[in-house]
Amino acid sequence: MDIRKIFLDYFKKNDHMVMPSSSLVPSDDPSVLLTTAGMQQFKPYYLGIKKPPYKRITTVQKCFRTSDIDSVGYTDRHLTFFEMLGNFAFADYFKKEAIKFTIEFLTLILKISVDKLSVGVFSGDDSIPEDIESMELWQSHGIPEARIYRFGKSENFWGPAGDTGPCGPCTEIYYDFGAEHGCRNKGCSPVCDCGRFLEIWNLVFTQYNYNGKNYEELPNKNIDTGMGLERIEAVLGNDPSVFRTKHFSLIISKIEELSGKKLLSIRDEGYNNETNRCIKIAADHSRAICFLISDGVIPSNESRGYILRRIIRRAVRFGKLIDINDFFLEEIAKTVIEAFGRHYPELIENREKILDLINKEERKFSRTLKDGTKMLAQKIEELLSSGRKYIDPESAFKLYDTFGFPVELTMEILKENNLELDNDSFNNFVKIHSEKSKSKTVFDKKIEENLDIYKNIAACGEIEFTGYRESDSSSEILALLKEDENGKFSETDSLHEGMYGEIILDKTPFYGEKGGQAGDMGIIKTASGVFIVEDTQIPVEGLTVHRGRVKDGILTRKQRAESGTDVLYRKNISKNHTSTHILHWALRTLFGKEVAQAGSSAENDRFRFDYNLNKIPSQEEILKIEKLVNEKIQKNDAVKIFETTREYAAEIGAISLFEEKYGKFVRVVEINDYSRELCGGTHVKRTGEIGLLKIISDTGIGSNIRRIEAVTGLAAYDYLNDAYRLIEELNEILGTDSRNLKTKVEFLKDSYKIITDKYLKTQISLIKKEIIEKNLNNISKNGSIIIEFDFNSSELRNEIDAKNMGLIGDEIINQYSGKKLLLIFSNNINGKPFILFQASKELVKKGFDCSLIAREAGKILKGGGGGKPEFAQVGGSDISAMSNAVQLSVKLAREKISAIDNL
Repeated sequence: MDIRKIFLDYFKKNDHMVMPSSSLVPSDDPSVLLTTAGMQQFKPYYLGIKKPPYKRITTVQKCFRTSDIDSVGYTDRHLTFFEMLGNFAFADYFKKEAIKFTIEFLTLILKISVDKLSVGVFSGDDSIPEDIESMELWQSHGIPEARIYRFGKSENFWGPAGDTGPCGPCTEIYYDFGAEHGCRNKGCSPVCDCGRFLEIWNLVFTQYNYNGKNYEELPNKNIDTGMGLERIEAVLGNDPSVFRTKHFSLIISKIEELSGKKLLSIRDEGYNNETNRCIKIAADHSRAICFLISDGVIPSNESRGYILRRIIRRAVRFGKLIDINDFFLEEIAKTVIEAFGRHYPELIENREKILDLINKEERKFSRTLKDGTKMLAQKIEELLSSGRKYIDPESAFKLYDTFGFPVELTMEILKENNLELDNDSFNNFVKIHSEKSKSKTVFDKKIEENLDIYKNIAACGEIEFTGYRESDSSSEILALLKEDENGKFSETDSLHEGMYGEIILDKTPFYGEKGGQAGDMGIIKTASGVFIVEDTQIPVEGLTVHRGRVKDGILTRKQRAESGTDVLYRKNISKNHTSTHILHWALRTLFGKEVAQAGSSAENDRFRFDYNLNKIPSQEEILKIEKLVNEKIQKNDAVKIFETTREYAAEIGAISLFEEKYGKFVRVVEINDYSRELCGGTHVKRTGEIGLLKIISDTGIGSNIRRIEAVTGLAAYDYLNDAYRLIEELNEILGTDSRNLKTKVEFLKDSYKIITDKYLKTQISLIKKEIIEKNLNNISKNGSIIIEFDFNSSELRNEIDAKNMGLIGDEIINQYSGKKLLLIFSNNINGKPFILFQASKELVKKGFDCSLIAREAGKILKGGGGGKPEFAQVGGSDISAMSNAVQLSVKLAREKISAIDNL
């Protein structure tokens, strides 16, 4: 029985339009990171901003809520990801019809006894009356007053989904599994957490809009209902646990197979609460991870990407707690895709992407999980032995910053040991660390050292910025700062010819560096002097600082000044800044709407743009992006800039950055009808002013983060002209032309490879001969033989890499088949120590294991080693320890081989 289909069919028969689930990533709602409710995609309809396609709608919506993450596993009903069945009405039917549909679907369609149902209604408060109408309607459908519970806002008032939005009183329907499933207390009710009552459906009577302060009546009364698919399946299976429904059966079976543990009921023999909790968390999170990635979320340290990374790492930790020692999330993900792909084809379409991202994230975290867990265990032991309750914020931050532990994971582990992290202290520590980091990144040392001076000046009043409308202006010098021989600044009444310093004006056309855009250059003139502005900064909010030197004369405080920006310099920066917006559009057009800006920098001569992507773009894709951008440049599209409310900007689809803070009014940069972004920078008026764009590089700079560097205008012309001149020079040197240059280079490359390969093969044969000759006496004996050779002493040490060392080893072992041989080869490869161990199959059969020796050698080299019994290798960072590591390896090998020979 497919409840999804039965639900949609029922409401379709009752004149509802069936609409698909929206993405877990909201397209036009900046108030939330992820879709948390079925009504979220219909928010504009509830607000009256847009007209709905039909007055009645029904959906099965994918939802994700972080609010329940700490309850997952501890209860049988909480999930992070779930499917919500919903019916919605916009200025159509209200309480009477909504309650009728609900009771009819549950009792007549699903055949649930009305005697098993209880309801909760809103009891009212000072501003909103008690919901008497709902009470009477439920009674008319067979719910007696004894099973109608009156609750306050915490239970029976829904919304808004974010900080603001539609909301209203609600009525909830509970299924009673019976006293045997609960606490057996006489006063047990739906608000009891014993598990007897399960909330299955919530009917929200959306009649208010919360604006952050007050509840305002909506123009039209609306209906928003939501029923958890997994919960109604649990009811139909007469089992309070959503984890024992068909939606989780395949996932749970896979986890049981991987761990060797079983998900049991509390009444089952051998029940273990901790094991059950781990299995349920791994099952829930694995499913959620797949759906988040399929909808475009990529693991990161910010925004929704942080949520995904947190649940991946949480799933890894709980998997390890039930003895799943290998990488396992990818295997569970395959099961999730198999189980849900028929209903959600996006899982199948994004299968490779899902598996690849999960694999990378799990491997990355697994490398630090062991060390991080060890550090936290030590801290917990220290706290318990000293009687202290709180971990220090510095240690919690180190776990996050160094070992990748989301702070919530640290708090969870502490809670398991009855310990805590002081949130205020931790947040304060992070804030101080962030400010220090930001000041070092955004401002140079001079600004950081003089922050107090800037704060005092800024306290006198905000500087007026006029640079959006003009490139020069008249103003008054508010303050002057001179630079001493140590690079420190101090306030002064005057700056003289040749002096370096800073000028603060009461108003300025100079754009101060922010939002990734470089600060302006230009000139400031007074009646007595000329100051060359070399850089403009905003060291504290509201204060613009002009840094440079006095070219002529003297400038004094309170003087009138004429200031003008370098128009050409600003123009080049504006070209590059507008180009970042077009490039952002092109990336999202080619790779999907999940691509988001992760940083940018618009300079005078070039720009860079950082973006998230879970793959390496091909050369063809980069060229396609470049072409898309240049096509828009050639079309000479209009660039419009306007201020509006944040709400309207969201409605028209303007892209905002989650890490940025926006006020009530925002500045929107709009290019034709394809690009809209919130931005405070300067831009060209038409795209044709950019002239030309050339991408010069695309590189990875972090986990799923890439960086494009590009040039525009004359800088792009110069770049291409330099490349053309280089090609012409190569043509002259090689005696060819541009059409045949590639063929000529490939011929020379192949010829060089043939020569070097032949030379290397000859030299390898000589080295192999040298190794054999040095050990000939030992090889002729019948016992086990250890051959140790340092390639660093060979003339070919620079050509012998790990691969060649392995080839030499293979040839020696094959040549002396039947011998019990162990090879220990070492070399300095690119300044790093490297040791290779290779054992013949005769030695391995006797119990010899190369990987065990490699691990011990790795400790001395300050690195790591491992492999298989017949082949292992080790690398490290301490080249000076190479000799000691080899000596230890030989010693351990002799001890092991001696034991083998004596068997």
